[in-house]
Amino acid sequence: MKRLPEFLLGLIGGLIGICMSFFGLIVGWAFFDEGDPDAGMFTVLLTIGFLLVQIAGLVVGCLANRMNNKVFGGIMIGIGVLSFPASIFTMLIPAGLYIAAGAVAFREIKPKEDETTIPFENEKRVAFDKENELM
Repeated sequence: MKRLPEFLLGLIGGLIGICMSFFGLIVGWAFFDEGDPDAGMFTVLLTIGFLLVQIAGLVVGCLANRMNNKVFGGIMIGIGVLSFPASIFTMLIPAGLYIAAGAVAFREIKPKEDETTIPFENEKRVAFDKENELM
């Protein structure tokens, strides 16, 4: 996995965001039980909207290795900004993780140097010398 930090930040942010959204649903149902159906309906509908945003963040976070890094970064920052209005106390951590995953996605990944290739012909590698000694 080339984009492991982005994947982990998106996954953790999505899971925490979904758990917090379910907490909001419980609060909404509590308003219904208290006898205030208007506040309960508003809270439940708003929380369902944020739950959909969190599910989208989880899905996009899991697609970190399959998407273009700039598209992924833009979508994750957008989801983080959409999550921020509910960040009074509940969505602050998932929104921060989404924005961090989007920011990290803009970095370029350098390919690792393979041990079997020789970068310059005039350099000698110790691994090749030891293989030739054994033969």
